[in-house]
Amino acid sequence: MNAALPPVPPVPPASPSDIRQSARSLLAAGANDAALEALARVLEAHPADPEALELAACALAGLGRPGVAQPPATRRARADAHFALGAWLYRRGRMAAAAAAYARVLSLRPDDADALANVGVVLMHEARMDEAETTLSRALKIDPNHVVALLHQGLLMWRLGRLAESEAAYRAALERDASNVLAWNNLGLLLKDMNRLHESEAACRRALALDANLAEVHNNLGNALWQLGRVEESIDAYRHALALRPDYTAARTNLALPLLRLGNYEEGWPLYESRHDPSMGVGGVARAPVPYPQWQGESLAGKSILVWPEQGLGDSLQFCRYVPMLKALGAAQVSVACAPTQQRLFETLAGADRVIALNGQGRIERHDYWCLMMSLPLRFGTTVATIPARVPYLHAQPGEVEQWQARLPKGALKVGLVWAGNPRADQASSNAIDQRRSLDAQSFVPLLGTPGVTFVSLQMGDATRPQIANLPAALRPFDPMSDVRDFADTAAIVANLDLVITVDTSMAHLAGALGRPVWVLSRYGACWRWFKDREDSPWYPGARVFRQTRPDAWDDVLRRVQQALVELAALRAAV
Repeated sequence: MNAALPPVPPVPPASPSDIRQSARSLLAAGANDAALEALARVLEAHPADPEALELAACALAGLGRPGVAQPPATRRARADAHFALGAWLYRRGRMAAAAAAYARVLSLRPDDADALANVGVVLMHEARMDEAETTLSRALKIDPNHVVALLHQGLLMWRLGRLAESEAAYRAALERDASNVLAWNNLGLLLKDMNRLHESEAACRRALALDANLAEVHNNLGNALWQLGRVEESIDAYRHALALRPDYTAARTNLALPLLRLGNYEEGWPLYESRHDPSMGVGGVARAPVPYPQWQGESLAGKSILVWPEQGLGDSLQFCRYVPMLKALGAAQVSVACAPTQQRLFETLAGADRVIALNGQGRIERHDYWCLMMSLPLRFGTTVATIPARVPYLHAQPGEVEQWQARLPKGALKVGLVWAGNPRADQASSNAIDQRRSLDAQSFVPLLGTPGVTFVSLQMGDATRPQIANLPAALRPFDPMSDVRDFADTAAIVANLDLVITVDTSMAHLAGALGRPVWVLSRYGACWRWFKDREDSPWYPGARVFRQTRPDAWDDVLRRVQQALVELAALRAAV
């Protein structure tokens, strides 16, 4: 029998001083790249380490030994070296160290507008917005014609929601450099968020006229065309972006949407999976924060699975229909995570063994798998012909239905009404879409006067009561929503209604999931789930879609809805 050997003690990690000493030796040997990589480890832990910054700048620039008194010409060279180091660190995502490198530049050249402009964008990455604004203002005071500083200022103002100031910065940059592709591209994105879609398209096309080989610009052009409702053209733009850059995840995600709208689910669902690719960054969908594997279609017999929500409340309402199908695959436990306002309603969902409200309390036990709610259509191979459209799959509580029945006004035809969505004022892109889908209650005055119809407001939000108060007293809908706690309460109200009329919000999905008739008022550049040129919905048998025939034109939609409502009221009165 061999004797047991004593355990080998772990090698302690090299200290910063050891790494710096090693870097000096590497520099002396001319191994600048190796020295730079070693020093990057020091700067990761100690971003402002002055000796590491000095050595790294020398390594990057190939300068002589640091720390020796230098004449002015070499002083300028050292400043240039630190500038290059700042850019190198920025590209590697080392923001704090990059800021420290640029600070060294400014210690040597206090009025260096280039360094100030770059410090501004580094501060933005660190969410130090006030400091970024001050720094960029200083750069532009030194050099009002500094195009890079103007571009960074445009981005900062955009992120702060000051869109008019962002536009002014980009246009100022273009006045100084009309051939700046980045400025045209960013202006195009900004104009999309300002709902100036035709101008957005024009700006993107200007960028492409300057350089047709930029995948990002083709993608952004596709976004403008998609929002304009030009579905086929948007597909062409996204495909062009992917031809230039096949690994472009944002373009893959964007391409999925018009394909889904056209009913091309076979190609659309797989592409849509890229929405949660880590390379999407802040624009992507967050994956479930759990340590077990994502379900890819493996056998669920005897297994447990957690279904994780994503994006909007309406998405959860639409796609929770797949939960019973997971149970039918033999899963021992199916858990559904949801917003707290949906917990009681989702507890009526067949196949849901546990409903977990994501309220920040408690913990989620281990499961064998997790799956995003909107990945379920892919996993089940859903085509338009195989959409699981059996309704209702959510239910109101009978006792609560009776309670609300006693509270609601009597009427031959009771109609729920929703005229606006969540504005999401802090998200420019989402707010722009909401502006196109939402109306003011005043727009519904012709509808509210329909004989034989009793209206019930299902509208939520701070603006609801003031808008109702501005209506003529005789036309104001009954408003019970101040007593509504969650979706289960709203479901109980909807169960007492004959019809729900709503713009494209979660209410359309709630009514559809409950199996109630619902009329959806859809904007011109419609959401993919309402398809193109269809008045019905394969997702909800009781849905009817009234879509805009021109962008921003609601009058015609409301006339058609009013006529249909008059006909329905007359039919009900004749029964």
